Amino acid sequence: MNSWDVVVVGGGHSGIEAALASCRMGLRTLLVTLNLDMIGQMSCNPSVGGIGKGHIVAEIEAMGGGMGRLADMSGLQFRMLNTRKGYAVQALRVQTDRYRYRALARSLLESYPCLSLRQGEVVGVLVTGGKIESLLLHDETRISARSFVLTTGTFLSGILHQGFSTLEGGRSGDRPSKRLSKPLSEDLGLQLGRLKTGTPPRLSGKTIDWTQLTVQPGDEPPSFFSGKTTGLFYEGGQISCHLTRTTAKTSEIIRNNLDRSPLYSGKIRGIGPRYCPSIEDKIVKFPDRDSHHIFIEPEGLGIDEVYPNGISTSLPVDVQEQIVGSIPGLERASIMRPGYAVEYDFVFPDQLDHGLKVRHLENLFLAGQINGTTGYEEAAGQGLVAGINAAAYATGASPWHPDRSLSYLGVMVDDLVTQGIDEPYRMFTSRAENRLSLRYHNADMRLSPVAIELGLLDQEQKESFLRKMEEFSERRLEMSRKVIAGKKAIDQLKRPEVSFDDLFSEDPSGICGWPESWKISFESEVKYEGYIQIHDARSPLAAETPIPSSILEEVVPGISTEMMVRLRKANPRTFYDARQVKGVSSGALEALRMRLKLQKSAHDP
Repeated sequence: MNSWDVVVVGGGHSGIEAALASCRMGLRTLLVTLNLDMIGQMSCNPSVGGIGKGHIVAEIEAMGGGMGRLADMSGLQFRMLNTRKGYAVQALRVQTDRYRYRALARSLLESYPCLSLRQGEVVGVLVTGGKIESLLLHDETRISARSFVLTTGTFLSGILHQGFSTLEGGRSGDRPSKRLSKPLSEDLGLQLGRLKTGTPPRLSGKTIDWTQLTVQPGDEPPSFFSGKTTGLFYEGGQISCHLTRTTAKTSEIIRNNLDRSPLYSGKIRGIGPRYCPSIEDKIVKFPDRDSHHIFIEPEGLGIDEVYPNGISTSLPVDVQEQIVGSIPGLERASIMRPGYAVEYDFVFPDQLDHGLKVRHLENLFLAGQINGTTGYEEAAGQGLVAGINAAAYATGASPWHPDRSLSYLGVMVDDLVTQGIDEPYRMFTSRAENRLSLRYHNADMRLSPVAIELGLLDQEQKESFLRKMEEFSERRLEMSRKVIAGKKAIDQLKRPEVSFDDLFSEDPSGICGWPESWKISFESEVKYEGYIQIHDARSPLAAETPIPSSILEEVVPGISTEMMVRLRKANPRTFYDARQVKGVSSGALEALRMRLKLQKSAHDP
């Protein structure tokens, strides 16, 4: 049977979440991927989460997705980052066993009766009247569906670079998707570009002098992404990461070999990620830095291979060996897999709407690195959004557009579709103007009600969330009446130096028995309440003013033709959306504000 409700192309982190979301909404779903054995593969560093990224994982978990639970179940080390700072910029990072993660991801997909897997390469697309009818596989099989999600990662016309040696591939050991870029461009009318990312050489742990490295242990007790997780998947405690640094010798080696770098010789034309640069990029762009951190991370439990996070490179293998040998503790380290850069095609994301649907096509959704992003977490978050909307289209339901003011998912999607990209997009907390409200610890409060409405949560997670909300409501009322040292508990808790446990460690009401995540959620709500009120009071009301489509077709005094073309292309729904459109000047925005103000005055009684 080759007719489905939803077809997802790609078995990476984006494709996994898209397929899971579609299945949780009850639709018959097919996931097509080049290699079934590589579903859930971590092509780069073996970790999930971090600042900004961990916020996205928490939101995926709040909506019933798989990434958080998969990370917990394969986690080797758990660290809550930025604990010396406020709750708004704290987030969990999990060092994972990449092999276990991959196996668990496939098992999770296969546990859904409505989901099927198919190995194959998509080579063609049949379009009729602005709608995708079917996909053509390499073996001449045609697959039809009501809606389609493309999550092709770095595989579209992928080329691997090591020095001047090149090889076709989406990542080391895997062939690329060679024949899909042309149909996307010529048959679907999509504008494509070229990006680049990279990975470091993997090292043999047996050849490292661990005594020269700084130990980085995990948190005790560990925090988890999922409320369903009760502990580590293995006995023996968490596995430590380690820290070392590059040296002046490292910099010298790289500078002496820049003429052999495909990045600096012009052989690589794709744009790389600014916030995760190669080691040669770091040395060239930061010449005054004496050294750069290198984090030595385990690849798996009982696995000798380790990941030196911080020396991503596309230099020739002999130069990679010199670089590794110049780093303290790695002088005798042997390379098990050389590093490389991968160059690949992507689709400019300003061709999508806020549900990640291609604007000029009825039933095609794009998610992940095909949209110009970087990172497992960003990809998974997009997969969730695209999967929900592909399922909604297939059933005739209304689309779901994540709200920028309520989620990092909304921030990411809004950034991509209104501003586009000129480099691989990565999530940071600084991108969210409402980050005081968008905290890691309150992701479920923000998004689980949405997930319940969409039918995404299983009964266990739904009941757990509703029970938590009931507890919070009852306890907040009780605590607001409770007097401690002549002051209300809530007033005490607002003070930065006072914690939840300081007030209630001996409380007979049972509050001290709350799970740690509940305590933090409650405490952060109380501590940030005043700051959020101040932020909301300062936010201009005009930001939420809707923009009628008719205005964008007018000749507005003060807005040049070029600026108006940018606005029409982005089709902003509110004045806030217009402020995010890349390349629109402040003068043009002020002219638009005045035009909206005049229209409002004309309609007011």
